[in-house]
Amino acid sequence: MRIQQVVCVLAFAGFAQAGTPYESDFDDGTVGPEITLGAAFLTGVQGYADLGVGDNTFTGLFLRSPTQNTVRVELTDLPTHSTIDIAFLFAAIDSLDGTGTPPAGDFFIVTVDGVEVFNESFANALKEQIQSYQPPAGGELARRVPLGFTVGEFYLDSAYDMYIEPAFRDIPHTADSVVIEFRLDGDGVQDLNDESWALDNLRVSTDGDSSCPGDVNFDGSVDLADLNLVLANFGQATPNGDATGDGVVDLADLNAVLAAFGASCP
Repeated sequence: MRIQQVVCVLAFAGFAQAGTPYESDFDDGTVGPEITLGAAFLTGVQGYADLGVGDNTFTGLFLRSPTQNTVRVELTDLPTHSTIDIAFLFAAIDSLDGTGTPPAGDFFIVTVDGVEVFNESFANALKEQIQSYQPPAGGELARRVPLGFTVGEFYLDSAYDMYIEPAFRDIPHTADSVVIEFRLDGDGVQDLNDESWALDNLRVSTDGDSSCPGDVNFDGSVDLADLNLVLANFGQATPNGDATGDGVVDLADLNAVLAAFGASCP
């Protein structure tokens, strides 16, 4: 079916008030008092530079961590809300082994107030290894390519846009504080020279951060990438492309993108 004309009539007054209690690309060399690093550290993105969509790309520095280390984000004095979103670019670095043997698995785990919201394996070392994580359309930025760090046959890297990962969207939450923990763990984990992971462009927002509802891919502008994301998911019950936050991608979402088309988001 070809859509020849869309009449855009949309009132934005019904959108929930939202906030962004934490947001950083780490390029100023700091993480802020909200983050407990453990053994993690800021370092250059190397070959990950410019991977991403629009303005939402790996640049400058990112937060790199060895396996079996927890990066903790603790936020207080949150505004009244019913859900939170967690958004970031994820770097899977070097010889991660996915699910199973050999070795026995590398799993990226994210919890919110102690409740697990994400637990998926990532595999870089061998093509035949099983990776449980299957990104949504547009979520894979690079897969098993050399992007720096350790060099060798098994030391390949991958990158993912977790801004559009459904597991991190609309997480039920009402408390005025939150603790978010990231770690990569499993029976097959190895030291920093063999495998690690990193975050960039980390953002935590409440109730979907509606300050720019047409920016459904969260790259800082409303453009063809947003329109394509809505069209790719049209008619589906998914947060990907759901500008209005009603759980379904439909004409209201298409209208939201078209109404804001060309805008740069604050």
